[in-house]
Amino acid sequence: MILTPADRIKEYTDKGWWNSDTLYSLFEDACNVAGENEALVDAPNRNVFTKINPKRLTFNEVKKEVDRYASILFDVGFRKDDKIILQLPNIVELAILYIALSKIGIIISPVPVQYGKFELDKIIDDIKPKGYIGIDVFNGKSFAKNIAPAFSKEHILLSIGEEDGFISLDNYKELSLDKLDNYVKSMEYSANDILTICWTSGTTGTPKGVPRSHNLWGTMAKAAYHLADTKEGDILLNPFPLVNMASIGGFLFNWLICKGKLIQHHPFDLQIFLTQMADEKVNYSIAAPAIMNMLLNNTKLFENLDLSHLRSIGCGGAPLSEWMVETFQNKHNITIQNIFGSNEGMSLFSTRDDVEDPALRAVFFPRFGVKGFNWNNPISETIKTKLVNIETNDEITEAEKPGELLIAGSTVFDGYWNAPDANAEVFENGGFFRTGDMFEISSNETNNQFYKYCGRCKDLIIRGGMNISPEELDYLLISHPSIVDVAVTGYDDDLLGERVGVVIVPNENENMELKDITDFLEEMGIAKYKFPEDLRIIDELPRNPVGKVLRRNLKDLFN
Repeated sequence: MILTPADRIKEYTDKGWWNSDTLYSLFEDACNVAGENEALVDAPNRNVFTKINPKRLTFNEVKKEVDRYASILFDVGFRKDDKIILQLPNIVELAILYIALSKIGIIISPVPVQYGKFELDKIIDDIKPKGYIGIDVFNGKSFAKNIAPAFSKEHILLSIGEEDGFISLDNYKELSLDKLDNYVKSMEYSANDILTICWTSGTTGTPKGVPRSHNLWGTMAKAAYHLADTKEGDILLNPFPLVNMASIGGFLFNWLICKGKLIQHHPFDLQIFLTQMADEKVNYSIAAPAIMNMLLNNTKLFENLDLSHLRSIGCGGAPLSEWMVETFQNKHNITIQNIFGSNEGMSLFSTRDDVEDPALRAVFFPRFGVKGFNWNNPISETIKTKLVNIETNDEITEAEKPGELLIAGSTVFDGYWNAPDANAEVFENGGFFRTGDMFEISSNETNNQFYKYCGRCKDLIIRGGMNISPEELDYLLISHPSIVDVAVTGYDDDLLGERVGVVIVPNENENMELKDITDFLEEMGIAKYKFPEDLRIIDELPRNPVGKVLRRNLKDLFN
């Protein structure tokens, strides 16, 4: 039986999994403890992609801006539970606005700067926002002006910088805080209120809204805190768009909980990223597997930098290479932590304190929430997971039999926004959320204590009745010395239903042919029915704003 939201709140609060912390209360605590400490820092190249020079702010300076923004929002008409679309690059104002909006109880719908009118039209139709916050200029071009046609005259439009038709957050008249403070004191506000409506990546269909409360975010933040081995005052470098699970839970909340320093980065630039790590004495960051693989093929980029403060790097979004995780740990003394998460609440973390062996950590995830296994990450006691056969829905308890992973518990959302049909499909009677991800239980040699990722259910290639995981082949091929990046996809075939295609980004000056790929797989002993049958070479794989490969775009290369 699925728990109602009210039942969940009572049960999880009674168990101590949820509490009364909101984003704003965490910020107030940080200001009280570390007010004079530097807290929020722009990327050094901010003036390249915006008109404004980089900023460095203490917690007390951030608080002044939070109060000022909140006063403006209140003055122009926003009230608790109003919804607002927030679309900014990773600049200090983005983090400040999250806190300011939280102070008033406004529901935030953050979207990547890559979204245009097409995507915004659907979001506006879905959530009926009261307004929008953007930026006047981005990458040398008018930004807010180009977004404006998506909105009507009833919407309140605000911007960083000045733009016709937008209220400027920079130049709004001075305000008294008294009215705002009186309003905030009168609000009925709790950690179970919705803080954000984020959007699924859309790799398998139209993006859907994912509402998350302060408590849902806070639970994920505790997992991130443990994963990063976070300590009070830590310095965190966020290179991911501040719009989803990896960045909001892993950095925004984590930053306030540790009362440390959040370094922003945008757009991704490897040399600037590495320089920030060294110059800012960063303790923890996150990066896509392809970036980490590339670094090991170009060690000159970082071997002369002082990365002695860096304890670990979170890595996820695609299978990790054993070679990559082992080499960083054993040769460079950098721990790679394996992350598998989603906006909906998917939460598997393979960390060094649970999985010391880097080769195992690259491939396996602890079976959180399964009886008989105990793990260090606090999230493991607050969720349940299981595998089911995608055809029969029977639970899988045997090793090395792929099935869909289902998850329930303190991290999992209550359902997509305004989508009853979709919710009926993704939640089963026991309250478990169908993740759409295929895993298998590890072999008896590892005591069946791990899950191994096999791919997305809908990404499976079915060739002549045989199921092939494109992610499995991605994982194998990324270790080829001549490949920088790779993704496998199915493409239509009249005889077999689907065939296997491979798309690669080769090293500079490398000429690769399909035989190079199949010979490599043959040497590894891979079943021949999995071999790619066609090859495409491109300069860069198509990815969504959070770094996931858009396989549907790759499929078009073969049809």
